[in-house]
Amino acid sequence: MKRGDEMFKEGLVLFAGRDFAGAAGFFTDALRESPENANYYYYRGVCFQETGAAVEAISDYTNALIRQPSACPVRYNRAELYLQTGDLVKAEEDFEEILRSAEPKDHHWPALAYLGRGLIRLEEGEVEQAVIDLSAAEDLAKMDGDRLLLARIGDELERSGF
Repeated sequence: MKRGDEMFKEGLVLFAGRDFAGAAGFFTDALRESPENANYYYYRGVCFQETGAAVEAISDYTNALIRQPSACPVRYNRAELYLQTGDLVKAEEDFEEILRSAEPKDHHWPALAYLGRGLIRLEEGEVEQAVIDLSAAEDLAKMDGDRLLLARIGDELERSGF
């Protein structure tokens, strides 16, 4: 087994225990050994995101996407950070890429992308387009049987005054 894999596994143990700062250190060590591994960037990005280091998380998600462009979880996390940091253009680009690249049978990621894009459209005052996107998110979440996502959509609608 390569040393990078060993460091990654040690990081996963800390990650599972929600020691994100400790896990990030192991993922950094793993990246020194295997700088082309998209998963190492992804997990370290999650650690950075969980500890409030948005710039570092976006950088790691971008590095992961360079290596694995169709990874919807990575792209979604980056889109959420762009949304949180106010970069609506980049967030919308990521949400739209998810809509283009998600597997046809996978309703989860497109539902989240429609939700995110709908929130952007609400922010921009495009109410009709927002309603279309939020309705699409709700329909996909229902098809997927995702009650948590349906609840989140309801919360977002309520927070937005609908």
